[in-house]
Amino acid sequence: MTTITIGLDESTVQQAEQAARDRRTTLDRLIGDYVDQLAASKTRFQRLAAEWREQAGPLSSSTDRAMLPAYQAIIGMGETALPFIFDEMRQRGGHWFWALRAITGENPVPPEHRGNVEAMTQDWLQWARQRGCI
Repeated sequence: MTTITIGLDESTVQQAEQAARDRRTTLDRLIGDYVDQLAASKTRFQRLAAEWREQAGPLSSSTDRAMLPAYQAIIGMGETALPFIFDEMRQRGGHWFWALRAITGENPVPPEHRGNVEAMTQDWLQWARQRGCI
C-alpha cells in the first residue's frame, strides 16, 4: 500500500469542500477519485514508457526515439506525466528531454551541457526540484 500525504492551506480546503458540495459528494470521495485518476495515469505512463524503451533500444537517433508512438502518447499526457518522467529519470535515466521541453515549453539545459546526458538529466531534475515537481 502506498500512502499519499497532501498538504492544503485553509483556502484550498474550503474550495475543495465547496467543489465536493457542488458535486453532491464528500471531500474524501473527491480525493479518492483524484487518487484513482492519478493511479490510472501512472499505470498508463509505465506501460507507455516500457513500450517506448523496448522500441527505442536499437535506435541511435534521438529524433527517431522521440517520434515513436509511445513517446508521443506520453507527451500527449501533458503535465500529468511530469512527476512520472522525473521519477523515471532518477531511477533509470533516459532521453526524456524532448518530452520535457514539449510539455513544459522550457529548456533549463545550458549550452555547455548539451549532449551530456548525465548533466542534462541533473539540469532537469534541478528544474523540477525548484518548482516543487519532485
